[in-house]
Amino acid sequence: MRGHVDSYEVLGRFFCSEQHIPMEQRPFFDKATLGRLYGEQHPGLFIGNCYVEFPEKQPALRYDGSELPKIETEGWSVRLKLASEMVPEGVWIRLPDYEAALRDDPGDIELAMDELGVKVLPDCTLLDARCVLPCVQDLAGQYERIGDLVHDGQELGFLLDEQYSPDFFERLSAALEFEHCRRLDDAYRISCELNDYNLVSVDAFIDQVKQKLDGQRWAQCGDAVKNSFNYAAYAAALAEQQGYQVTDDESYFIRKRDSPELEQQPTGMTMQ
Repeated sequence: MRGHVDSYEVLGRFFCSEQHIPMEQRPFFDKATLGRLYGEQHPGLFIGNCYVEFPEKQPALRYDGSELPKIETEGWSVRLKLASEMVPEGVWIRLPDYEAALRDDPGDIELAMDELGVKVLPDCTLLDARCVLPCVQDLAGQYERIGDLVHDGQELGFLLDEQYSPDFFERLSAALEFEHCRRLDDAYRISCELNDYNLVSVDAFIDQVKQKLDGQRWAQCGDAVKNSFNYAAYAAALAEQQGYQVTDDESYFIRKRDSPELEQQPTGMTMQ
C-alpha cells in the first residue's frame, strides 16, 4: 500500500522517488504516464488517498492486533497500539518504519496517524506495546512520551536488522542476560556496546583448557589419568576466576571488559 497516492500523477512522482531519478530530471517526465506504467507492473486500486496493490493471495481485510506474531518473529523490533478520540479501539504499527526515517513516502507511522485522525504522535494514546526481545517487560509503562518510545524502537530495529557480526544475536542475548535487562532503552544501549563484552562458548573454553593442560606432566601419564580429571568443572572455576559468568542455558561464558574482576591479578588456578 502506498499512502497519500490518489492519482496516477502522484503515483508517477512516487515512481521517480523509488527509481532514484535525479531531482533535476524529474520535471521532464510525464508523471501520469509513469504512474500508469507503475500500475501495469504493480496492479492495484486507488482507495481513498492510497494506492493498494493486489496481493498474491487474499489476506485478512484488516489486522486488529488480536493475533500478534510470536516473539521470535523477525522483521520488527517493537509493536505499538495507538488510539485517538476518533478511533478509540486503536490501530497497530510496527517498527522500524524505514519509510518514516529514510524515504520520501509515508510509512506505517504516518498512515496510522492518518487513520487515527491526528497530526502528531503526542495526540495519540498508547494502548499496548510489545518488544521482540523477550527480556523487555512492561514496555508500555517505561516511557512518558510516545515519541521517545518510537525513537528507541526505531533505533533498536535498525540495529537488529544490521546484525553487524555473525554471532550478533548470540552476543546480544548473552549481554542482555548478563545485565539483567528489562528496559527498551537499556536494550538499545547494550546492543550498541556489544564490543564491550567478551563472549566465548563453553565448549570452546573447555577445549582451550584441555589443550593447555595437555602440557602438564600428569597428562602424560595416559588416558586413565586424563579421564579422571573433570575438565568441565575446572574450566567453569577458571572462567569464574577470570570474571566470566555462565549463561542460563550454560552455552556461553560472558564478562564485561571493564569489570572489577579483570582489574585484579587472579591467583591460584592458572594455566601456565
